[in-house]
Amino acid sequence: MLETRRTDRRFSVHLSAVGLANLADGIVQTGIPLIAITLTRSPLLIGLLTAAAWLPWLLLGIPAGVFVDRWDRRRTMLVGLTCRAAVLAGLGVAAATGLLTTWLLVVFAFAYGVTEVFTDLAAQAQVPALVGRDGVALRRANSKLLAVESVANGFVGPPLAGFLLALGAAWVTGAPALVVAAAIIVLAVGLRGRFSARRPEAQAQTSMSVELREGVATVWRHPVLRPMLIAAGVWNFGGTAISALTLLWLVGPGSAGGLTPQTWSLALVALPIGAVIGSSLAGRAAQRFQEMHVVVACWGINALLNLLPLLWPGLWSLLAFLFGAGLFGVMGNVIGGSIRPRMVPEHLLGRVQGAARVVAFGSMPLGALIGGQIAELFGIPVVIVGVVVLMLASTAFVGAMVPQRLVDAHELREPSDDDAAEEAGSAAAEPAPAA
Repeated sequence: MLETRRTDRRFSVHLSAVGLANLADGIVQTGIPLIAITLTRSPLLIGLLTAAAWLPWLLLGIPAGVFVDRWDRRRTMLVGLTCRAAVLAGLGVAAATGLLTTWLLVVFAFAYGVTEVFTDLAAQAQVPALVGRDGVALRRANSKLLAVESVANGFVGPPLAGFLLALGAAWVTGAPALVVAAAIIVLAVGLRGRFSARRPEAQAQTSMSVELREGVATVWRHPVLRPMLIAAGVWNFGGTAISALTLLWLVGPGSAGGLTPQTWSLALVALPIGAVIGSSLAGRAAQRFQEMHVVVACWGINALLNLLPLLWPGLWSLLAFLFGAGLFGVMGNVIGGSIRPRMVPEHLLGRVQGAARVVAFGSMPLGALIGGQIAELFGIPVVIVGVVVLMLASTAFVGAMVPQRLVDAHELREPSDDDAAEEAGSAAAEPAPAA
């Protein structure tokens, strides 16, 4: 019982720090594009801004995963959050002094994305160390994390971004810098100790290049992880292409929706409302139905929802789209996100998460750039329809390639006390490997 309370307390601290960081993300992710459309109406430049935010995952995801496996994960989060606060404060100074340009926003988005790569990988790899590797415990932890992230990132952040934008562009990054500073204090004071992954003795002296290849090979050879990541990469490629253009389609003078930036910011609250409901339903859905059936259904419904703002551009279609995207998106993410940690040993988790995010997130800057270019040439509706078709195809692919029986067959067994004793006895009986 005492150990359970200690585990709950440590996870609560982690949850609080992640929530504060996501509150800052919600303000920034809503506020920066709204600032950008006051500087340019070019779909290509807006796509470039979105691409810059996701490009660090393509460039750094795999090596960052290796470092997360080698470094203390709590300390990695602290350093990443400190750098994020500095980047936010720097852009706030630029905005206050009248130096803000579209290209400066692009540079900021890239630098902010670099801090996210290390912080997010460390935060995700930390969860099994705090709650264990049991599927139910992981789903419960993921539900809480996604609920907090959704409320902070989507419910509180967007309307707060609209309010701060009315005060001035400098507030859009200056205020989040203070929120990130609060996350640093919570994590530094509330979660003590070392959180480095235990590495097998035989791998203690392996080179970084070997570990890089090991992370990629683990993902690529795995019959469950590989098809799910390919499908997620294709899905995210299309999703980023749409998200970079929906703002232009619905907001501002001459747009199809005619919404104001403040209306857009308030409408975004529908996303976390759906997400909170989805996070509460995910566990029950996984118990009642097969996990992969729920994931495929959520992906498919989410793909079709993207047509609503295109067919009926306006506030109500946007609200319906955002609510449905939050509901089904989080349900799919909670259940899908609990699968990977059950497939991968702890000492590989950071680099496997990094390799996975290179595939899943690395496609996103490409989607933003290509989507922006196609929209520049042929119009936004062509991009939206094409992306929905692409999303449905990737959903059908993962449904065919990853049946539930395959997931069950490759789930790692939680080590028992008898296993640990047997391993210790074997280690004592055998000579240590040469250095």
